[in-house]
Amino acid sequence: MSRETTVAYVEKILSSYLETDELVRDEEGDIPIRRGSALYYVRVGQREPYRVEVVSSVLSGVEESYELLRELNEINSGIYGIQAYHRKGRVIFSADMLAESLQAEELERACALISGCADKYDDELQAKFGGRKTFEDAE
Repeated sequence: MSRETTVAYVEKILSSYLETDELVRDEEGDIPIRRGSALYYVRVGQREPYRVEVVSSVLSGVEESYELLRELNEINSGIYGIQAYHRKGRVIFSADMLAESLQAEELERACALISGCADKYDDELQAKFGGRKTFEDAE
């Protein structure tokens, strides 16, 4: 499957999942989606084998610490299918899937997991470790 075919397939799945005909893309070609106080992106990788990634920067401006990494490890051990990690001052939740075998239900589940976990854990992690959420309110 070519990258263009993969992008079209992902767009079709997301349009149905989000019940919209108009997906917005950022300058990098990623599709940003907001849920509550969280923002996540769906992107297709640039190299073969193509991967589809769902990623959310849950908090920014967070210092790495043993306690933070331990908390993220606890999140990882309790939720199958996503990774929670710290990188360059940000707490990130992500899931990635191989595009070649991607099923609509798999992408929809990844979107639901990432958005739900990001919206749930951003307040808890911010209270313990500081940092800034993408959106401070859940409008």
